[in-house]
Amino acid sequence: MLAVIAGALVARRAQALAVLLLAVLASAAAAAAPLYVSAAGQALARQELADAPSDQQRVRISSIGEHTGLPDDPGTAPFQGLLTPFAAAGYDVVLGAQAGGVTVGPAGRTVNGNLVFRQGVCERVTVTGSCPRSTAEGERPEVMVSANTAAHLGVTAGGEVTFAGVPLRVSGVYRPLDPTEPYWLGDELLRPPAPGAAPPSAVGSADDAIFTAAASRLADDDAVLQRPLADVFVTDELVSTGSAEDIKAAVATATSSAPHVRFGTGSGLPQLLDRVAVQRDQLESGVALGAGLLVLLCWLVLFVAVGSAADERRPEQGLLLLRGVQRRRLWALALGESAVPALAAIPLGALTGLAAAELLAAHTLTGDARLALGGAAFAYATIAAAGALAAVLLAQTRTLSAPVVDLLRRVPARARGWRTSLGDVAAVSVAVAAMAQLRSGGSPSGLALLAPVVAALAVGVLLARFALLSSAAVGAALLARGRIRAGLALLQVGRQPRFRPLIALLTVAVAMLAFTAGIRQRATEAYADRAVVDVGAPRVIGVDALSRSHLLSAVRAVDPEGRYAMAVVTSSGGDAKTPVLAVDSPRLATVAATHPAYGVAPAELARPLRPAPQTESVLLRGRDLTVTVDADFDEFAFAGHAPRLHLLVAGPTGSRLVGVDRPLASGREEYRVPVPECVPQCRLVRFEVSAQVTPGPLKIRLEQVRAGDGTVQLSGADLADMRRWRQPGQTVDYWFDSAVGGEPALLLDVPDGRRTAPIPIAVADAPNPLPAWLTRSWGTQHGSFRYDGIDGAPTNALIAGFVDRLPRLGGSGLLVDLEYADRLAVAGQDGTKEVWLGAAAPADVLERLREQGVAVRYDRTISGEREELLSQAPALALTFNLFAALAGVLIGAAGLVTTAAADQRSRVAMLVALRRQGLAVRAVRGGYGWPVVFATVAGASATVVIWLLARDGQRLFGDGRSPAPVPAWPDVGRLLAVTVSAVTVFAVTAVVLGWVLTAAVRRRTTR
Repeated sequence: MLAVIAGALVARRAQALAVLLLAVLASAAAAAAPLYVSAAGQALARQELADAPSDQQRVRISSIGEHTGLPDDPGTAPFQGLLTPFAAAGYDVVLGAQAGGVTVGPAGRTVNGNLVFRQGVCERVTVTGSCPRSTAEGERPEVMVSANTAAHLGVTAGGEVTFAGVPLRVSGVYRPLDPTEPYWLGDELLRPPAPGAAPPSAVGSADDAIFTAAASRLADDDAVLQRPLADVFVTDELVSTGSAEDIKAAVATATSSAPHVRFGTGSGLPQLLDRVAVQRDQLESGVALGAGLLVLLCWLVLFVAVGSAADERRPEQGLLLLRGVQRRRLWALALGESAVPALAAIPLGALTGLAAAELLAAHTLTGDARLALGGAAFAYATIAAAGALAAVLLAQTRTLSAPVVDLLRRVPARARGWRTSLGDVAAVSVAVAAMAQLRSGGSPSGLALLAPVVAALAVGVLLARFALLSSAAVGAALLARGRIRAGLALLQVGRQPRFRPLIALLTVAVAMLAFTAGIRQRATEAYADRAVVDVGAPRVIGVDALSRSHLLSAVRAVDPEGRYAMAVVTSSGGDAKTPVLAVDSPRLATVAATHPAYGVAPAELARPLRPAPQTESVLLRGRDLTVTVDADFDEFAFAGHAPRLHLLVAGPTGSRLVGVDRPLASGREEYRVPVPECVPQCRLVRFEVSAQVTPGPLKIRLEQVRAGDGTVQLSGADLADMRRWRQPGQTVDYWFDSAVGGEPALLLDVPDGRRTAPIPIAVADAPNPLPAWLTRSWGTQHGSFRYDGIDGAPTNALIAGFVDRLPRLGGSGLLVDLEYADRLAVAGQDGTKEVWLGAAAPADVLERLREQGVAVRYDRTISGEREELLSQAPALALTFNLFAALAGVLIGAAGLVTTAAADQRSRVAMLVALRRQGLAVRAVRGGYGWPVVFATVAGASATVVIWLLARDGQRLFGDGRSPAPVPAWPDVGRLLAVTVSAVTVFAVTAVVLGWVLTAAVRRRTTR
């Protein structure tokens, strides 16, 4: 039998080669999936590592006890083997030591930066002067300070400073080459600047680390206490190609062993590894669709090719059976002919899959990916090859089990009976089960990952059956009417069962290309939408300012015309609280990025947020204020509980409640209030009277407020102007009004009765309640809305209208004016401060902000956010699936070619006979265009079906969050362009095959 199989392979080497190539293609498609997952997983791990905070990139091992002397090179001995496993595994280990203390410059100015020894620092800085060197006994130890520290202390290279009373020589002034390098430990060594004065450098602050070298013993080593430490950094290679479990085990071992040698550890590395694992899982499940599509198409094309070839060998097999050859020998021959190329396809397919994965990774991923054939790739290739072998045998089942009479027919008999529907029932059943699992909720897994593919196959199989039945009937009708060319081609399609799997194959190819292209386009639009809503403006700068008013004034100083910059404060709204977005509303329309998901244009959003207030703000000037008060109360009854007067003032550093210099006394008195924040000026927020109890009536007349130099800040008439004042909150157990009789004044009247809450009289320089826009997720009822303000204190808003979504907050939140919200604020400086920039922002805008004392913390852009989304696991999986669908078009064309090649000899013979009987030349056509037409219609139908059922089951975002609505349908024009290109490939293939067939007929009929 082996010799017979070898002879059959040689005799039918073209078919064997076709089976080999298609099996290689199936194995390559299956092997490419895990290889691409590996490459993309490496890219994702590198990106996560680059974006991770410092504590998640390393393991810190530090001494529990303190050692005397200046920080020095500890060496590895004190760690007693804790570092050995890390060094052997390829981690980057940086040894060091640090001491905390105060450094004093020659002019007496101080900084709180740590004194640090750290290996490799000189290779990572540029130095004016020189790096510190080891000093001999009696010499002053040398240190290196940052440019920020040097400017603050007023010292240069060659100068001197003292640390904890120890004199030190400054050998150099350093600037880091790459402050974003993990070596610098985020903000630990290069401290972020505090808001206020502009720093001399864009990186770091005056409290940057001061670096020293190995030094001799001090005269008094006890003056300085330092801790040896080691930072163990995980590398790109370990995170991308290493085992997460091994890394976690190493961290756990160090954590458990360190206390035994008086060391402690700290690391956020496991959190990083967990995020990488989630991304890889999402990538693996997302790629399953593309890999399943390719493998299924390869199996289908093998089924088509082998089935067509088997139909051509029917007479041969019939004669063998007539001569007594047993069927089991025919099965053995068929198995042998198929098994040899299928087995050979496993290594070849794995190598081809490796090349394909490397090519795709080079064009879709950043950085170099290290790919190698492993057990997973060979396992998937073997499964695909086994499936290919099964497809080959299944394709020959009908021929090998047919009666001899049927085998001797030129045209196979039409299959009848329940067995002919088993395939259809199986395909539909699998598709229904997959769709049910997909739509049941939760993350797709198992069969649900392949739901679009099996659904497209089910639609293709059913419509292919209908196409064959209708083409036979229509073809016969056309022949009866004299439409020879079309009728003959349709009749040929309807009479040949081999065209049914071909139509199903082309249907799946068309439908899955349209579906994956539509999902990819939908995802791209969703990424752009999310970037716009999440960021809020073309560019957003996270900042730290002294206060909200400082932020407003700084941004207005940088952009006085309001063309490109806007101050913003956001509060997260945790614990079921309403998130708040406070903006400098007159600039909203100019700076914020527009998006239709908001439902209202930014210009419309800004309009109702800033109505004219009752009065302008009350500005106070002077370091000391004097308040004239005429109080009327029973001092005996209030004994020990005399009321006190406070002023809540807001300056550049925030708001502060300041009390007068003594408790109020009955009668007319002047009280002094020290307010250094009112130089050059501050804003009066409110007066506040505190009285623990009010055992009798209490009346207070506020008659005047003047500066220390006698300048009147608030006259009696100003205080008596009731348009200036409002009553915060909803309390009604006190009231105030203009004083009646005598000099004008503001009169506060508190009836007797116990009272513990302060009694406020606020400046009415902002509308209260504050006008606001509310997202519809919080309801659509107009009127007052209770929420926590930007200072964290409960307050009310007056709803001006409702929106679907808001910039940055998405579908849940409240939009208010920042300046008015700040005027109403009475508590702390809660919230995240940002500066939103429009497209017209100049290139040096960050420097301008720093000059205003605003410290820059982060920088986000809409384009950067979109690129980040495109580099995450779901987007990479969609890219692979689109690549698979494009490759599926070529596989479909290959199926068309193999069907025509198997059909060539019999079709040529039939058409030659018809030509000799008078068939016109123009009627001689291949008829291969009709399967393309049927597949196009079926593919369009299948696309609509799987889109409606499966579009929401495709993962677009790693975190599953979408602040903007995801488009329900792709752009029809773009989708048609992609689909038409696939149909064009099939149509051109069919035309070429028709030309080949026509040319062969003409050669035979002109001899």
